[in-house]
Amino acid sequence: MFQSDSLRGRMVAAYVLLAVIIVGFFTGSAFFVVAKIEKELIDNRLVRAADLWAADSFHVVQSQTLDLSFFKGPLIPQPLQTLGLGTHEMKLNGRGLHVLIGEANGERYAVVDDQSDFESIESSSYITLGIAFLGGIGLAILIGRVSANRVILPLTKLASSVQDKHTTGRLPGLDATDELGVLARAIDDRTNQLSYALQRERWFTADVSHELRTPLTIMLGAAEVLTSRLQDRPDLLVMTERIRRNAAETAQQVGALLQLARVPEITDLVLINLRPLIERELERCQPLLRGKALTLNLFCTEEVSVRAIPELVTIAVSNLLRNACQHTEQGIITIYLNSSQIVVEDSGTGLPDAVQARLFDRFVRGDDDFTGGSGLGLSIVKRVVDHLGWGIRHEPNPNGGSRFTLQLPDVV
Repeated sequence: MFQSDSLRGRMVAAYVLLAVIIVGFFTGSAFFVVAKIEKELIDNRLVRAADLWAADSFHVVQSQTLDLSFFKGPLIPQPLQTLGLGTHEMKLNGRGLHVLIGEANGERYAVVDDQSDFESIESSSYITLGIAFLGGIGLAILIGRVSANRVILPLTKLASSVQDKHTTGRLPGLDATDELGVLARAIDDRTNQLSYALQRERWFTADVSHELRTPLTIMLGAAEVLTSRLQDRPDLLVMTERIRRNAAETAQQVGALLQLARVPEITDLVLINLRPLIERELERCQPLLRGKALTLNLFCTEEVSVRAIPELVTIAVSNLLRNACQHTEQGIITIYLNSSQIVVEDSGTGLPDAVQARLFDRFVRGDDDFTGGSGLGLSIVKRVVDHLGWGIRHEPNPNGGSRFTLQLPDVV
């Protein structure tokens, strides 16, 4: 028969296979019975009539039965003279004949039985069996599809409801007492558990972020005050700037966490011009270049705008740039911006294969001999990209170093 990957197809196939076996068995039995009747009622009848006729020395012709014809020697019709000894079936002048050719006392004879009526009944029987066979298969397909739909349709509705992100009501089938009800209730329980766990994570992230914003605001304000009062102390200004920069970056991370705690579908998107945003982040990375023979370049031939969340785009670009600055001691860091992607390319030492395999996992870092960090930067970038519906990939730079590509959605 045929194979199907769907449960509906397999159920229909099972019905069809069962019908083929049953109908095929009865059809084969009917053919056997018809053949048996033909042999018993016709062939053996011809043999008995020939024996009686031969025992009577061929003196009585057509005396045993009115529907048999007896021929001997040259009286055998021409079309029958070429037949060999035994019984034969043939058509002659549109009539169905059963012919027995025998030989007695050195002379051939023929007994002919006209079975046109029987042949007509036999043909009708075979046609009826064929129609019954096809009808049985068609009925099996119909019953199989109806039965499959009764089983599969509720399952399909349940699957569609589970896949629908906007479904807020009860799942279908929760009140059913069959296996589908058991499955629906298990899915509903698991969904509620996952939803509660996700909600708790969002509550925790939002609470922590809100609690951190106040002290960070105080730190930023204090750093600005110190900067204004320590203009005559360059040695202390460096430390003050470091405090201010780290506080600002931490505040940015907190803002990103607040945005990530929101459901993506209900987050308001705004139109962002990416070039000024990237230029601001390049300017913010300048302090990281002190003491390094490192150059930042931006290549952008057109204005590119996308609908996104500014804070999240900023955190993604900022983390990629800071990551490149921290892992590159000398050379060039290049940012390419076009209508389909943002590429951050550095000429640093690159990343080991073991790190590349787990690059976007939390707390995974590169070479720690000359860099610090918590290992959360690229993990947050991945979460931001997923939240925005963008794409990200990493590949080694052919000239050495790393290349990160942010795949943009359709630009505006």
